[in-house]
Amino acid sequence: MSFANNQVFGDDVTVTYGSAVYPLGTERLVLGSQTGVGDQVWEFVYNSSGVDIVANQLLRHATTAANGTVALSGGAVNPSYLVGVTQHTIPGTATSTTGPYGWVLKRGVGNINVTNLYARDEALVASATTGAVATTNVAATATFGYGLGLSSGGAGVAGVAQVYLAII
Repeated sequence: MSFANNQVFGDDVTVTYGSAVYPLGTERLVLGSQTGVGDQVWEFVYNSSGVDIVANQLLRHATTAANGTVALSGGAVNPSYLVGVTQHTIPGTATSTTGPYGWVLKRGVGNINVTNLYARDEALVASATTGAVATTNVAATATFGYGLGLSSGGAGVAGVAQVYLAII
């Protein structure tokens, strides 16, 4: 896996591609001076599902494919299987201008779909709801970040929330 500062890339993390223009698993550091919310690490992935993966979805490694190939997360999952969270749509198929390759947020502040079991200031865990997270305050549970903001639906309601991700 390669790692580079955002300044060496000629495009933005919101760009998607019809082919693997970077090696799958490449990590990209975007400095806090560019994001306004602190440093972020993004990973280059391939959406092999054939359908669009919309923004704010938790992704895991696809179980039968190469590293960097992703699928929506659903159900309890070991955090080491997780890849990142979409912050924009990654198409499921290639078109003339976009495609199934793109960037997902791996570490730093971003948005994610949350269930009604989400609470800010608690640790993130994968939810049974596909592509979403819940939270826990159990110290023995493996987690991958924590909730920063309330759900867009309000306390105890599913929606989108701002979180800090720390996916390995």
